[in-house]
Amino acid sequence: MFNMHLLYLADSNAIDSLRTFVSDQKIHPILVNFTAALVPVSVGADIIARIVKKQSLRATAWWTLFVAACITPFTAIAGWLFWMKDDIGVTGMTIHKWLGTSLAIVIVALLLWRWVVYKKDRWPSLIYLFSGILVVAALVYQGHLGGNQSFGSMDSSSSETSHDSPSDQHASGASAPTSMPGMKMPGTD
Repeated sequence: MFNMHLLYLADSNAIDSLRTFVSDQKIHPILVNFTAALVPVSVGADIIARIVKKQSLRATAWWTLFVAACITPFTAIAGWLFWMKDDIGVTGMTIHKWLGTSLAIVIVALLLWRWVVYKKDRWPSLIYLFSGILVVAALVYQGHLGGNQSFGSMDSSSSETSHDSPSDQHASGASAPTSMPGMKMPGTD
C-alpha cells in the first residue's frame, strides 16, 4: 500500500506529487499532534521540575522538546504542501501559515537554549520558562486557527457546524467554515 503512494514521488513534477501525497495521506494533520503535545509537556515538566526539584522531570523536558524540534519543521513543511487554493485570502490561514513557520524556527531556537541549560546541568531560568509559556500560548492559538479552518467554527446555538455542503470540504475531508469574524472566505463578497 505504501509503495503505491511512493508513485506520487516518481511523477515528473515532484512538488505537485509531494503535495498530493501530503494531502492524500493527511500528513500535516497527523504531525501537528506531536508538536501540540510535546512542547507543552516539555515546558510543564520543566516548571514542575523546578518546583519539586526532580531531575527526571528535567530530563523529560529536554527529550520531549528534542523530539518536538525534530518533528516540527516537517510539520511546517507539510503544512505548506497541504495549503489549499481555497485558503488563499483567508486571513486566519495566512496567519496560521506564517505563525507555524515562525514557531518551527522558535522551537528549534528554544531547543538550542534548552540544550545549553541541559549540558550545564542547570535548572532552566525563569526567563526560559516564561518564553516556553509564550511558545505554548502561540501553539494554542495556532491550533485554534488550523482547527477552525479544518473543522469549522461551532455555532453557539447549535451542536452542528454552520456548513455541511460538499463544496465546503477542505482537502483534509473536514468541512471548511463558511464565515468567521474577520476572515474572508473564497467565493464570498
